Amino acid sequence: MTVDLSYAVHGPDAAPVAVLLHGMGEESHRGSWDAVVPLLEDEYRVIVPELRGHGRSPRPGSYLMSEMADDVGALLDGLGVGKATVIGHSMGGIVAMVLAVRRPDLVGRLVVEDSPPPRATPVPGFFAPPPLPPNPTEYDKVTRPAILRELDGASPAWAQGVDEIGVPVLVMGGGPTSEIDQEALEALARRLPRGTWTSIDVGHNIHPNRPEEFVAAVREWAARIG
Repeated sequence: MTVDLSYAVHGPDAAPVAVLLHGMGEESHRGSWDAVVPLLEDEYRVIVPELRGHGRSPRPGSYLMSEMADDVGALLDGLGVGKATVIGHSMGGIVAMVLAVRRPDLVGRLVVEDSPPPRATPVPGFFAPPPLPPNPTEYDKVTRPAILRELDGASPAWAQGVDEIGVPVLVMGGGPTSEIDQEALEALARRLPRGTWTSIDVGHNIHPNRPEEFVAAVREWAARIG
């Protein structure tokens, strides 16, 4: 069952839609996109949800990637969105990919920012997100073990269909200082039918640390693919 997500909307109502999906831990609310929104809102209607268990959104106790993607799909349906450019960081990038698989009618382009790719065999602990902040009032700690169980599993359920995503996908890595396996992430870009790989050497949190460079890379890619 879907939940009603907390969200913010910026930019002109008639503009093309961009959806920004946050990660977990320190980036577990829509405020993680504060540096990016002003760079996009002149040309996009920017929708910034808070995923279940995060920020002001409900904490239902169940946190599967498919559930998170379905929540976003229900939100976009309610807002009357047709096709959107969906941009996801870390966990949000996985949610974006699952959304593209489950609701291809809603996704026109996809940006996956330093997200852990699916693995053929389990590697417990391969994804080590930043530590929780001292008082994570905007984050349900129950989400963390649930998410990591999915990420660390062999052939996780969320991976089904990812390699067949047919829309243009920009896969962006954070370089050697990121805790995400960059070789595996680049390999994901190669496997995608319309995948493009790029890297900004700043670590896992690309868009908060280099917002202008992040947006420039997205714009250049979007202009190239048309």
